[in-house]
Amino acid sequence: MVETRINPTTGTTEQVQNTTPEVITTSMIITDLENGIDRTGIKAKYSLEAWEVKQMFDHPVLKGKKAKRVKKLSFSFVDDTVNTDVLPGQTNLVDQIAEENAENLEAINDAKTEEEVFYKEEDKHNESLESQADDWANEHKY
Repeated sequence: MVETRINPTTGTTEQVQNTTPEVITTSMIITDLENGIDRTGIKAKYSLEAWEVKQMFDHPVLKGKKAKRVKKLSFSFVDDTVNTDVLPGQTNLVDQIAEENAENLEAINDAKTEEEVFYKEEDKHNESLESQADDWANEHKY
């Protein structure tokens, strides 16, 4: 389908292959620049005049922006070494976390055991002191 548009400089209509969208956003232009489309390509893509492209790039968001150099390989490059095995010297994160949790739980249990032993010994000592105090009190009744 051939579209026509009015040339703003001459006021005449001209045939164009692509139509200029009613709205062109800065994000559309930034995406084009990131995909390697330069100002000339943007001009052709949106059927713009050179002065329109220049005026667009005077916008603060687009000022100084240039097309990225997109280099495409002439062949399809595929990684065929995908391996889920852990290499020597590496640790599996899930296994490492489980191991550390087990060590922490063991340390907590050891601490509880040490605490229980301490309190049992302290209780025995207190009982011994109480019985000595009772014995002394029985011996020295006033």
